Parts: sequence; structure tokens; C-alpha cells
Amino acid sequence: MINLFSFKTRRKSLLAPCLSALLALPFCSFAAETNYVQQIPGTTVTFEMVAIPGGTLTKTKAGGETEKISIAPFWMEKYEVKWEEYLLWVFGDREQFEKEKLDGITHPTKPYGSVYRERGEKGYPAIGMSQLSATEYCKWLSWKTGLKFRLPTEAEWEYACRAGTTTPYFWGDDASQAGDYGWFIDNSDNTTQPCGKKKPNPWGLYDIVGNVAEWCAKDSKDAPDVARGGAFSEPVTKMRSNARMICTPEWNELDPQNPKSIWWLASADFVGFRVVRSMDDAKAAAPPAK
Repeated sequence: MINLFSFKTRRKSLLAPCLSALLALPFCSFAAETNYVQQIPGTTVTFEMVAIPGGTLTKTKAGGETEKISIAPFWMEKYEVKWEEYLLWVFGDREQFEKEKLDGITHPTKPYGSVYRERGEKGYPAIGMSQLSATEYCKWLSWKTGLKFRLPTEAEWEYACRAGTTTPYFWGDDASQAGDYGWFIDNSDNTTQPCGKKKPNPWGLYDIVGNVAEWCAKDSKDAPDVARGGAFSEPVTKMRSNARMICTPEWNELDPQNPKSIWWLASADFVGFRVVRSMDDAKAAAPPAK
């Protein structure tokens, strides 16, 4: 004869560990195609990720021909990476890095002068890092969270910026509306502004144009470092969805060091970035850091 009370009790004891394990998983690991909030382990710092649907980006080549690029669904950070996120990598975990000698993950040197460049601090976008720094931050963030974060490709960035639109600006053809959506030379007081104070694009991304230009992943080892989206110091034309900014030696000409820093750009306080994560990367990139 089956003891129902004993069976129910045993069933609960068997299910409890499974339920606990499920609840312990990062929200983002099973919430496909939805927005989510990511916490950086060991800290109280969080950032929001927006689900970007897959689709096709149509680009016009120099000769007038069009090219269609397939874009798989991915997540993109809702705001540009803020100082409170970025400085965790710049100044944190150094002892653990040296102790564990983690392969493929490096730390930047301290910046020359003030890290904030006399710009905004908490709630403001991080600025002045090289494309290499932004890439290495993504590696660190992947190590911390156990998830695969990276920079967007140029195609992904433009696709997310356009948000299904085909006009020069994601809000339309009228450049006079730029002040509603981004900070540029005409309204920024020539400095960075707190993230998220303007209207988002149709897919919920804030400051995707203006405030700071955003690094994209390199197409190849020899490709130039490219930032997209314009910046607080740029004219409204740089806020077009297809506008590009290519890093030049002038971006680091004020660095007095020899050789010049590979981590910081002394003359480029107008550049930052935001992170993305592919939706097909369901498995962790590495065990999360403690």
C-alpha cells in the first residue's frame, strides 16, 4: 500500500533542488527575446538589455547598388556604458586577475590625468577609451557574468539604430527634430549629458545617436577602428543612421607618453560604447567570477 503522505513529502524534497537550481540561473539565460536587467556579480551595479528582433539591413554601396545583410536577433544595452559599470573593470579585480592569471583577459593602465576628463560622472557615459579597451571590457564582463558580451558589428549597430526605418535619421527626414532624440553640438553645451534624458528610438534604445560616439567591432584585424552615432561635439549630420567616425592618430595626439597608450585616447573624450549579446549564445562563455 502506497503511503501518500510519504510520497508527497519525497516528491517535494526531489523537486526543491531542481526549483532552486532553476531560480539560480541568470534571468537572461532563459528569457529569450525579452528585455532584461543584468547585474554585475559581486556588485550592486546593473544595466538593462533590450531585445532586438532579427531582420534585414539594406545598405547602399558607393556605386548605388544595394546590399541586404541578414541580422540575427540579439540584445543591446539600453544606454551607453556608464562610468559605474566601466570603472569596475578599470580599477577592480586586479588582485584576482594577478592571482588567477586569467587567459585572454587584461586590465588597462591608469589613464593619463583625470579619468572623467572634466565631464559628467555617475549616470554619465564612460568616455575616452580606445576600441581595444571597449573590447577587453566585454571580455571582462563575460568573465564576470558567465555570458558572452561583445561590441556590436557595424551592421548590427546600424540595424538597431534604424529600428526598421529607412530614412536618414531614425525619426524621419527632418534634421530639426534631432534635439528631441540626442545631444549634439547645437544643444549639448559641448559636453556629455546623463544617459537617457532624450527620447529613445522606436526599439527603446536611448542616446543611440549623439552624446558619445559608440565603438563597433572590427570587421578584420587590419580594419580601421570605427565609431557610430555621432557625439556631443559633432554636427547633426553625424546623427544620421549611416554616419561613421574613423579613429585617427589625432584622437590620441595629446597623450604625452611614448609610446602612446593603447587603452586611452587623450584627445577623444567624445567616444564610448554599449554592449550586445547574441540570442543564440544560450550557454555561458565561462564560469561567472566570484
